[in-house]
Amino acid sequence: MRLITKIVLIFLGLSLIVFFIGGIVTVQIISNEVKKEERWFLQERLSSTEKYIERRQPTKDIIRDKVMILPQEDSIEIDNIIFSDTIVHHSTLERPEQHNKLEVGKKIEGRYYKIILYDIIIEQDDIVDGIVESLVKTYILLLVVVLIGSWLLSRRLLKPFEDTLAAIKKFDIKENEPFILSNTATKEFKRLNAFIDQMSQKVMADYQSLKEFTENASHEIQTPISIAKGKLEILQDGNLDEEQKKLVSDASKSLNNLSKLGNTLTLLAKIDNQEFEQKESVDVSNTLEDFIDEYEELIYLKGINLSKKIDDDIQWNIHPVLLEILITNLLNNAIKHNLTENGFIKIYLENNQLIIENSGKPLNYKPELLFARFKKGNQSSSSLGLGLAIIQKICKVSGLKINYINKEQLHQITIESPQ
Repeated sequence: MRLITKIVLIFLGLSLIVFFIGGIVTVQIISNEVKKEERWFLQERLSSTEKYIERRQPTKDIIRDKVMILPQEDSIEIDNIIFSDTIVHHSTLERPEQHNKLEVGKKIEGRYYKIILYDIIIEQDDIVDGIVESLVKTYILLLVVVLIGSWLLSRRLLKPFEDTLAAIKKFDIKENEPFILSNTATKEFKRLNAFIDQMSQKVMADYQSLKEFTENASHEIQTPISIAKGKLEILQDGNLDEEQKKLVSDASKSLNNLSKLGNTLTLLAKIDNQEFEQKESVDVSNTLEDFIDEYEELIYLKGINLSKKIDDDIQWNIHPVLLEILITNLLNNAIKHNLTENGFIKIYLENNQLIIENSGKPLNYKPELLFARFKKGNQSSSSLGLGLAIIQKICKVSGLKINYINKEQLHQITIESPQ
């Protein structure tokens, strides 16, 4: 739900509460005012009735519609006006109706009179109905005006915000180009745009620094490694005893691992930096067949039984380089962590699913923990512990689903591409 819609709904809800309370107050005020006006009207009629008595000086009872003049033989209390409600037959409506009643004693021209006046009451139900109808129509008008007005105004008032969102969506950190934000007179949007511009500058500077550091470190580290490996090869060709040769061999393996580690971390950094963002439709079937052919001899030499079932023309939307790295790491893991005896690898590619099963030692912890960097099934092995981390990272940036299952000596990795 949009922010402006939430504000409008809250405003309309509060308005409804105000209208309800205001309606109650209005009914009370109008009822009191009507009652005052009714009594004032009866008092005006009383003045007219007194003038009538002064002129006519009636000696007999005068009973007319809403007026009663009753001459009194004895003295009575005078000038004490009493108001009350009563039921009187309404001659026009021809039915009993509630009336206001004024009753007072008067001494006029030496005679005593009892005067009773009636006037129909405007019932509170009628007042409530009128006020409710008025408020409902007013609220409907307010509802229509607010909804239409908020829709029209939001398109204008929130346009700078929409422009800022569009600029953020178009922003590409690899292009090294700052945001182009529209000018606005709204103070809040000015602050937002200033913060986003400052943040983008900082992000781009950090990205460039990290990228340059990663590339430089990866490049520069290879030079001393190559020199060290060359000198170790010279030492191996010299007259060394068996223990010295073993030490040189171990040092050479460590340097190889260090070189692979640098390349692997550089690859992870490039994937994190979205340098393989461009996707295209790639034939997974042919790519998988080509890599299996390359690894087939190594698999045979290790005594591993290979079986495969690969459907033709399976297409995935992925960067070609990432697909090659993905398949390479999957096959390397299946070969490297297989059993030395009676090992097997089974490869299936069907229905947009790539399933690789291999034999191997059972895990003593949850399979998903292997996706963490530098996590290895056998901590004493020469593996860097980054293979599955790379596989998971590639799946994440490529929109693929990955699942790892281990049952005793069976290890299964399933990678699924969305249709």
